[in-house]
Amino acid sequence: MRVYSSFWLGICQRAVTTRKASLALGLVAGLSAALANTSAFARPVTDMGGTVVQVPDAPSAIADLWFAHNESLVMLGAASKIKVTAENPKDRPWLFKIAPALLQAKTGVRPNTADPEDLLNRKIDLVFVSDQGQAETLRHKGLTVLNAHYVTWPDMLRSLDMTAQALGTPYARDTGALYRKSMENTLQFIQERLAPLDAAQRPRVLHIAKLTPLQVDGTDTLIDSWITTAGGRNAATVTGNHRPTTFEQIAAWNPDFIILDPSSGAPDATSPLRTLKAFQDGKWAVSPQGVFAWDRYGFEELLQIQWAAKQLHPSLFQDVNMTQKVQDFYKTFFNYTLSADDAARILAAQPPA
Repeated sequence: MRVYSSFWLGICQRAVTTRKASLALGLVAGLSAALANTSAFARPVTDMGGTVVQVPDAPSAIADLWFAHNESLVMLGAASKIKVTAENPKDRPWLFKIAPALLQAKTGVRPNTADPEDLLNRKIDLVFVSDQGQAETLRHKGLTVLNAHYVTWPDMLRSLDMTAQALGTPYARDTGALYRKSMENTLQFIQERLAPLDAAQRPRVLHIAKLTPLQVDGTDTLIDSWITTAGGRNAATVTGNHRPTTFEQIAAWNPDFIILDPSSGAPDATSPLRTLKAFQDGKWAVSPQGVFAWDRYGFEELLQIQWAAKQLHPSLFQDVNMTQKVQDFYKTFFNYTLSADDAARILAAQPPA
């Protein structure tokens, strides 16, 4: 009888132990599932304004309300996720040609015209803007928003890293890292070629943003950065983008070389600008335009610095084949094959044929 009782006592003790273990395993499994679910739902990303934002682990419906940033998303493999965009096919034909998925998006939506209710109804789970105030306004309406704004080389790369982190895919991460490395290599190459030049050998360059009304880009801009990187000096003694000016002021600056924004076009034959020495000597050019205007705030800046260096110092960069550079860039970063004619049209700031 004592043996019989001991036997059942052992059984009961093992049952209790097993149940405790089962409960413990259940708690661990539940906790793991909860943590996994939290991870799938959101993760922290610090935007360019310094705000830590909980973004979806795999955003599937994006509104990109900053013109320049759409190129970044396309480059990082997220074109099909853009459901609302500030861009439109008329202004950016190359963008919509290489990323036809954008034709399915709602186009031409700016931050100041975006309807939060419409974005919510479209189930937009991530929004990109270029202004901290706009970011806060849309956040207060219940949207997940990242400020992607940048005005310098380092911040441009940091914004790219932030975007790749927000997308959360290996492709975005790897492509962002490849772009960063390509930029570092290109900057080093250009700096080594320009190293022997002193200040007097670096032309004074004026970048005209707009002809009517007359506007130029000054210091503390990305434009100023690529002028300096390409071996020039900014002739404009003003600060910021799109600064209003006069022909008399430009004549006083008397730039050695003039580069025009592709949206401005070239001055007509009767324009007083044509009397400037730079125009008279043929020392001027219209900046190229592809997916985005190379001279502004898009990621074709990598091409712009090479193009500008060749414009300003043709003898030092005679071996740089810009047609091939454009084709290689589009294949590498947009997974798109350009013909030589396509590349030539981009270099001439012309739309697709």
